[in-house]
Order: sequence, then C-alpha cells, then structure tokens
Amino acid sequence: MRKIFRFKSIYTKFTLLFLFVWWFLNSITFAVVAMFMRRTTFNDMTKVLPGQFQEFRELHSKMNIVFLISVLIGSGIILLAVKSIVRPILRLSDASKEVASGNFDIQVNVESVDEIGRLTEDFNLMVRELKDIERLRTDFVSNVSHEFRTPITSIKGYARLIRNRDLEKDKHDEYTDIIISESDRLSQLSTNLLKLSSLDSKSIPSQKTVFSLDEEIRKVILLLEPEWSRKELDLDVDLDDIDITGDRHLLYEVWLNLIQNAVKFSEKEGKLSIILKKGNGKVMFKTVNTGPALSEEELERIFERFYKADSSRSTEGSGLGLAIVRKILDTHNGSITSASRDGSVTFTVELEECQ
Repeated sequence: MRKIFRFKSIYTKFTLLFLFVWWFLNSITFAVVAMFMRRTTFNDMTKVLPGQFQEFRELHSKMNIVFLISVLIGSGIILLAVKSIVRPILRLSDASKEVASGNFDIQVNVESVDEIGRLTEDFNLMVRELKDIERLRTDFVSNVSHEFRTPITSIKGYARLIRNRDLEKDKHDEYTDIIISESDRLSQLSTNLLKLSSLDSKSIPSQKTVFSLDEEIRKVILLLEPEWSRKELDLDVDLDDIDITGDRHLLYEVWLNLIQNAVKFSEKEGKLSIILKKGNGKVMFKTVNTGPALSEEELERIFERFYKADSSRSTEGSGLGLAIVRKILDTHNGSITSASRDGSVTFTVELEECQ
C-alpha cells in the first residue's frame, strides 16, 4: 500500500506538501469563521432582522468565493515557488549525467547562497577534482608507457645485434652491458611504481621508531662516496646530533634520493653542502649543490611524477624519485621545498623533532 504514495519526482512531493499545508490552514480558517457565522445566524435568528439575515448570507457566499480564489492563487504561487526550488536540483541532475559520461568540463552556475547553492559549489569542486585526477591518470599512463617502451626498445635492438655471430667480442660485451643496464632500469622503475602505489594506498605498515637521524645521513654519504669522489666535489657536512621518531627505512629513501640527486647534478669539482639542524621543535635537512639552475616552472613541477627538468628526457632516472620523497614526507607530516639561485640548487626538508 505504501508504494502507491511513493512519488519519483521531488517536484511532486514538494508541491503536494505545500498544497496540503495551504489547503489545511485555509480550511481551518474558513471553518472557524463559518461556524461563528452559523451560530450567530441560527441561534440568534429571532434577534436579527430579515435584512440583516440576508446580509449574513451574502457575506457567507462572499467568503466562499474568497476562499476559492485564495486557494487558486495560493496553489499557483506554490507551484511557481516549488518549481524555482526544484530547478537547480534538476540542473545538478543533468550535470551529474554529463560527468558520468566523462565530461569533466561542465560547471553549474551558483545562483543562491542557501543549502542548494552550497551543494552546487561542492558539486563544481568535485568535478574540478575529478578533472585533475583524470588528467593525472592520463599523464601517468602516457609516462609509464614511455618509460617502459624506451628500455624495452633498447634491449630488443641490442639483443638482435648480439645474434650476429661475427660480432667482435668488445662489441658483444658492450651490448651485453647495455642490456643489463636497461634491465636494471626496468626493474628499478617497477620497484618505484610499486612503492608509489603502496604509499598512495597507505598499505605500507607503519614501523616508527626513535633513531639517530645524523647517523642515517652519514651512512648515505659513505655509501655514495665513490660517486662524489669521482666528481671531485668539495663536500661540506654539518650535522647536529638529532633523534627523531619515524619509519627509519622509508626516511632512508629520502636522504639517499636527495643526496644522490645533489651529487648527480653537481658540476665537476663543484661544492656540495649537507646540513642538518634543529630548532623550535623542527628538524631541518638541507642539500645545496652548485650546478645548472632550475627555472620557476621546473621548480614548481619538479615533484611531479615522471617529470624531468631535462626536456630531452635523458635515459638516466625515471622522474619518480622526488615524487616518492614527497609522498614519504607526507606520511611523516613533513615538507620539502626547492630553490635555485646564484648557481646553486637547494632542497630543504622539515620534520617534527622527537619528543
């Protein structure tokens, strides 16, 4: 029985509700006045002159007419009011269908400051966020395809060259080394993609402990000693004794990536400063290296996935390292910024000091 009174249209629901309230209030008013007039007319008929009785009857008829006119006018006003209320909801419904079909360029005009207006603003915000996510997804697929296609093409090409039985041994060894290098690159790319996916989904279990941050950074510097020695860098290390609480293994990726990048992009016989300081409840880690300057656009995009400041998209690196760094720092409520001035590039990390 309840299904009979289930209306699919909110327009119908609002209209019937308002009409019911309107008719109910008018009926009550009319009934009270009518009862009063009837009691006056019939109970005191002996006291009322015939002319006055006729006036009562005319007044009663006029009240009926006024009531009917009031109902008609009120019903029309209610229909218009409900239509104005429902119209933005219908626009939102149509816009939702457009979004469902893949159109993320649609925006609905906000015409009010009430709940419907706030709902419209939230809808527009949702569509903009979905558009950004779709753009990131498209770029991600395109970049992954590019990054995988390049080493696979190299491996395939050099493998064909190795099949030549008349190939000289030194060439054979050179091509074999290239295949191994490209295979390692593919392996590293897959590892980084899985790591980013795990960080995005927060599926990596938290293993936060208290550890010595300066000791971790010294380990990274020693690990990379062959690289910065090969470039004959002037290394300036200034590390305070600092303990922090965090995931030691994840944060190790941060220090390794930042110092390795600083070494990689330092000019030969340049200077590399590695600084670790604390103060005001914060821990600050900084790398400063002399080398090619970065433009404002490059600084703004340098933490994007697959972005490389080198427009030629060199085969070295995948453009995922700094994206992983920022994601790890996000999980530790930390931050990272970059700057480039006076022939040097600076990366600065801030974390909460161990309590």
